[in-house]
Amino acid sequence: MNRQIKILCVVLIALLLMVVVNLSWVQVFGAKEISGNAFNKRRLIEEYGIQRGEIITADEQVIARCVQVGAGSSPYRYQREYPAGSLFADITGYDSWKYGRTGLEERFNDELLGRGSKLTFTNLLNRLVSASKKGNSIVLTVDSRLQRVASDALEGRRGAAVVIDPKTGAVLAMVTSPTYDPNVVIPLPGRDTETPWGNLTQDQTHPLVNRATQGLYPPGSSFKVITAAAALETGIARPETEFTCNGKLPVHGYTIYDYGRTTHGRLNFRRALTVSCNITFAQVGLRLGGEVLVHFAELFGFNQKILFELPVADSRIDRPSDMDKVALASSAFGQGDDLATPLEMALVACAVANNGVIMKPFLMNEIQDYNGKIIEQVTPKKWLEPISTETAETLEEMMVDVVEKGTGTAAQIEGVDVAGKTGTAEVEGAKPHSWFICFAPAIEPKVAISVVVENAGEGGRVAAPIARKILLKALSL
Repeated sequence: MNRQIKILCVVLIALLLMVVVNLSWVQVFGAKEISGNAFNKRRLIEEYGIQRGEIITADEQVIARCVQVGAGSSPYRYQREYPAGSLFADITGYDSWKYGRTGLEERFNDELLGRGSKLTFTNLLNRLVSASKKGNSIVLTVDSRLQRVASDALEGRRGAAVVIDPKTGAVLAMVTSPTYDPNVVIPLPGRDTETPWGNLTQDQTHPLVNRATQGLYPPGSSFKVITAAAALETGIARPETEFTCNGKLPVHGYTIYDYGRTTHGRLNFRRALTVSCNITFAQVGLRLGGEVLVHFAELFGFNQKILFELPVADSRIDRPSDMDKVALASSAFGQGDDLATPLEMALVACAVANNGVIMKPFLMNEIQDYNGKIIEQVTPKKWLEPISTETAETLEEMMVDVVEKGTGTAAQIEGVDVAGKTGTAEVEGAKPHSWFICFAPAIEPKVAISVVVENAGEGGRVAAPIARKILLKALSL
């Protein structure tokens, strides 16, 4: 009997120890996970009891702020408001206790709640004595005036535009269309959010997708800038190297045709970029070989993760081992299985504009505490260096020709040298995607731009005029 009692005591003690260990583990190691659980109502009430910091543009426009909900009408004291409506939706995202967080609201959640690792002494002291329930504000690189012009220029067509300062990597504008009004997902007392939320999630045009960073499109002839860079860097071609375009090119039992079945005849490499000759660039791709072409595409950022404040899809080019000669020739002029985001193609333009260097793109310029004191400020950093200064200068001259006397004449601005490259990316069973990448002024560029319009036709006719409108505004600021 005594033996059975002893065994029972041991079992009970063991179970008690297990409970103690489990509780200790949860309190010490699992507290953060529990606190961060989206279904933890206590956490939500605590967070929405803090006056979240503002999100402010470079020209001092408040694009996200808090409003106080009437006492007793909701346990969530502060709710978000977006004064500019849909204009910055794909940058700010939304902050909703019902539908979660996206965009910069999610990326900088701790900072906006005043929980970031870098705090001023006053901020920390106020937190310790519970004197402050205010978060920190974020100041962006984006200019609201340029954002508005870029949005208006798209005229509601499906697509995106990205504007970057090539010398720093600062994103000056980033728009996507169609988009949405983030205010409709903020569940203020008496507001129906379920209907608009259901409409957004079921909309076949996918307004919740940020096309600028997550849209993947065949880049078409805008990719020729990369192929040209590879040819110039390796010595496969110089601007004066001559080629012959008969309008078609037999490759490995398959015939590649120039866009619109055009025949350019005898032309040099510089002219081939100016008129966007697919046959010439197919020949260049075959001379380069898969290893070299893919290597240079990766130097420009393809098959790499772009470190950015918003989620970015990886732009892709096939591995050399997966390419036959037809795929290689097609890839050289941006078709085949090439896929790129508008952000990536803006960075391609930045490389040429910035003497062969791509700076790391960024949206957040500084963090301020609620007293306006700067807590953190971004320092521009180099990301990639795909080409030499000499190659960048040669490409710049060739891209100026594209706008002066080639496929990009719709982007011309009187008194300003604009360097650009059109793209007409063919899509099976649909109209081509319209692309244009550019920078200006060609000497000492202020901005680099990427524009894509889905299934809109030729890049020179649709995307180039959009880029011109954005350039005119950017150069006037």
